[in-house]
Amino acid sequence: MQRSSWCLGRQAALSIAIVALLTTACVGVGGQVVAPKTKGERLYFDGMEYLAEGAFLEAQQTFIDALKLPAYLQVTSLARLRLGDALFHQHKYERAVEQYESYARRHDGSSNVPYARFRIARSYFRMIPTEFWLLPPVFEMDLTSADKARYHLERFIRRYPLSPFATEAAKMRTACIDLQLAHHGYVIAFYAEREKWIGVVSRMHYVMKRFPINAHTPENYAVLAEAYRKLGWRRRALEMNQAIAQRWSQLVVAAQARQDAASIRAEIVRRKAAGEPDAEMPVEPPPSARFRPERATIAEQV
Repeated sequence: MQRSSWCLGRQAALSIAIVALLTTACVGVGGQVVAPKTKGERLYFDGMEYLAEGAFLEAQQTFIDALKLPAYLQVTSLARLRLGDALFHQHKYERAVEQYESYARRHDGSSNVPYARFRIARSYFRMIPTEFWLLPPVFEMDLTSADKARYHLERFIRRYPLSPFATEAAKMRTACIDLQLAHHGYVIAFYAEREKWIGVVSRMHYVMKRFPINAHTPENYAVLAEAYRKLGWRRRALEMNQAIAQRWSQLVVAAQARQDAASIRAEIVRRKAAGEPDAEMPVEPPPSARFRPERATIAEQV
């Protein structure tokens, strides 16, 4: 794509805020002002002006009119991308995603595709529920949008690590992960309060597999060790407490883990002496029963 083609080369992908700098013309190569020469260019130019002025509904209609022009025109493809921007700024995020995805599919390889991919992720991020005092905490709500946002953010960061949007994408990804972890923590606490220990184990295994860096904490290990012990899965509880004591030896939780490990070890010895099973498995073990988070490396957890 040529730089003189309606300022949508490398610079225009930086942010919609840059569009606000456009007033009466578009600067082309050599600093020359490029005036619209065709109906399509005039429509696109007017739409960009509407965006810069914050008249998003007018911009939307103008870009829709531009899309009625022959598909082979460059301005038609660019209008599809900017229609996504107009919809995004009206908080019509689902429709914006449709336009961005349409542009990315039709113009794979274009210098504007990273911008479209980033806006898809940002649209899903904007769809995440926000805090409101009349409503439950966000982590108790449906977080489908957070899941989709994180997926697209991960994909964007992997594909375009040097993009000017990469830093913002990383911040949004962190926010999504924090929210997802809070949601899973809420569910695990719900199971634990009702002594649904299989539920605790299943969900904790899932979280540790899905969030191999963030979820492997001494607190989560302690919760899992307690669930193992409540289920009579004593050897697993012993190994988990030993892992806590070794990995976080300087923390207060390590001292408690050593005490719990000693208690479990004594219980196993006592049961052996009495001829009782020393490590009884749950009647219905979870599907992830073979998962051993305390033994897995980061690479194995992913």
